[in-house]
Amino acid sequence: MNNNYYNPQNNQYYQQQNAQYIMMQRQIAYAKKQQRSELVKVGFVLGGAIILYLFLQVFWASMMNTLGLSDLYNNSTMFKYAFNIVAVDLLAMFPAFGIAALILKRNFTSEFFPAKKVGKLKATAWVFLGMGFTILANYFVSFMMTFVKNVLGYELTQNEFGTSNDLLTCIVMVAATVFAPAIFEEFAFRCCALGALKKYGKGFAVFMVSIIFGLVHGNVIQFVFAFLVGLILAYITVQTDNVIIAMVIHALNNGRSAVNDIVTTATDEKTANIVAVVIMIILGVLAVVSLVYLLITKSFKAEKKIKSLYDNNFATKLACMIPGLIVPFGILIALTKQYITKI
Repeated sequence: MNNNYYNPQNNQYYQQQNAQYIMMQRQIAYAKKQQRSELVKVGFVLGGAIILYLFLQVFWASMMNTLGLSDLYNNSTMFKYAFNIVAVDLLAMFPAFGIAALILKRNFTSEFFPAKKVGKLKATAWVFLGMGFTILANYFVSFMMTFVKNVLGYELTQNEFGTSNDLLTCIVMVAATVFAPAIFEEFAFRCCALGALKKYGKGFAVFMVSIIFGLVHGNVIQFVFAFLVGLILAYITVQTDNVIIAMVIHALNNGRSAVNDIVTTATDEKTANIVAVVIMIILGVLAVVSLVYLLITKSFKAEKKIKSLYDNNFATKLACMIPGLIVPFGILIALTKQYITKI
């Protein structure tokens, strides 16, 4: 008996399957297109936040000049640090990225301020691991600066605020370099920016928010360091769902520079260098111990997530973000020129 005969019911079934497949492909294409449009918008909003942040700094600096405070700023280290807290962190970064978060509030898929309980021991381990990574990033940037100087013949410099010669100046300096950045920068990047990007993939969000973190630092040296440190801060925030840990790492990392300045002022540069080396050795040992502990407790284990058919690939998502960041990159390059000196 021959079964290869025409069956209208079979033909109708295959037509329905084909129609469903075509419909699904259209839905996937539409969803991907929508995601690309969203990412272009996110790129321009976050790029706009960077531009607004830089503009507000210039605005408050001009206001200071208008009020006749420029001489005080140039002659007082304490006033420089105080101005940095108020004009840069409170009145520039906070509103710029706060507005961005409000514009992108529909993007947030979890708590705006992630503060999940991690446990004291595990949180401490994450802190020391993060500090170990910041030390590695610092060595990498130092190597980069040495290479540029010895091989390419250019010296890269950074802004210096001056020394803290009295107790009150030291207190203000610590507040400006340790606590204010840890609070306001983590609010801006690991709460506002990271929260708006996580819906597009945690790995993508960690990478992009680190680029944005680097762009606000104004020169290529700090961009590289901030990008590398931003990776570990964003990764830990995503992995633990707790931004407080990132704040502590940020504060301790900046605190190493503050300690170096204070010891240099109180004693001499040689003693400060010895103290810095001792601190780095201790932190390095604690970082290794913390890494072992976190590996044993399987703290790096990520949730297994099946890739969605409606999600664009990493390169496409990155390409969608780039247009909104072109101007901030241009500003970074323009600002970097004043920190490069031909030897």
